[in-house]
Amino acid sequence: MWIQRDFLTNFNYKTCLEAIFLKGPRQVGKTSILERLRPGLNSALYFDDFGLRERVSKDPEFVVSTLQYPALLDEVHLAPEIFYSIKKKIDESRRARLANQGGLAPASFRLTGSNLTQINTSVQETLAGRVNTFFLHGLSWNEIQNFSEEIKINQFFFRGGFPELWVRQELNPIEYVNHYITNFIERDLARSIGIEKKIEFITLLRLCAARVGELVNFESLGKDAGVKGKTVKEWLSLLEENNIIYLLRPYSSNLNQRLIKMPKLYFLDMGICTRLQGHQSSEAILFTPQAGHLFENMVISEIVKLKDNFRKDWSMHLWRTKDKEEVDLVIESQDRLVLIEVKLGASGGQTLVVPKALEKLGKKIEAIVVTAAGEVHSISETTKCVPINQLTPYLLGLDF
Repeated sequence: MWIQRDFLTNFNYKTCLEAIFLKGPRQVGKTSILERLRPGLNSALYFDDFGLRERVSKDPEFVVSTLQYPALLDEVHLAPEIFYSIKKKIDESRRARLANQGGLAPASFRLTGSNLTQINTSVQETLAGRVNTFFLHGLSWNEIQNFSEEIKINQFFFRGGFPELWVRQELNPIEYVNHYITNFIERDLARSIGIEKKIEFITLLRLCAARVGELVNFESLGKDAGVKGKTVKEWLSLLEENNIIYLLRPYSSNLNQRLIKMPKLYFLDMGICTRLQGHQSSEAILFTPQAGHLFENMVISEIVKLKDNFRKDWSMHLWRTKDKEEVDLVIESQDRLVLIEVKLGASGGQTLVVPKALEKLGKKIEAIVVTAAGEVHSISETTKCVPINQLTPYLLGLDF
């Protein structure tokens, strides 16, 4: 069973360089997408295989010479020695093309990788100018809704964006996500930067989940986790780089000196967040004290996925001043601001008040309140109410 991915909406590999790199967390569908591209694969190397990694470490050029294109190299960051051989093959192909002797077609190398801390260094140093890099998130709510309109928000909170949990309903989401947290986040990511304080690291993860949607105080988090505030910054940077968490930073302090400078913290996968919070079933989640912040997390992560899936050149910020003036999210493009408030419910509440400092920018301003249910309607002359089910098509319709 295939769930259609928004990433593919305007993706055309024919306009790419000789290599494409699809990066993102494990188990979000990277390999499946590259396997489905046409023309199909002629070779595939899966570097989870220790024996294959050992062969690459000894003779990467021989391994590359055996490939038939298009070729998939899955979790290629586990075999970094192969990057130089890929570079050499692409450079040889370009020289052959200049001599009218043919060459590699676009996307001949189809690479995936999940540990972005290791990937970014290897790709930037070796394949610059030879690879197009893309990012794939887990499933968005928009993708889930297009797959089945019968799925409820509380189910999405519990199962998150892992495709396997949706196409195989018999799987136990608690066991699946527990295994994911243990093996990918605690082991692979933590090990990549030498984190030795495993207990403190998982304690920090749980504290972040408990405080989702709140301003980040590094020193306070460090005190509760048993580490220094500097260490918290390093660990959160790792989690953010690997798209486990998302730090929504405040608007430019030059605009308003009274802006609070601390970011807000969100998880990009709802299932990881609710698992770290300890929820045991989906039925009661919307009736817990965390429901409001969880829905806010859902909205923010949905817009991050929309931005990346449709390759939108947006910047995203929060707005909060010491005078308690607050906007949950400000999306900025070259000529427009979209101000978003999040309300768990259906009515949308009151008109969103636009900060005067933002009005002075002279950009067109759209103000919306995102709700969990209901229909698109006007709250006032200046504010629209948009349910989460309609959020992606609504924002895409603004064409900014």
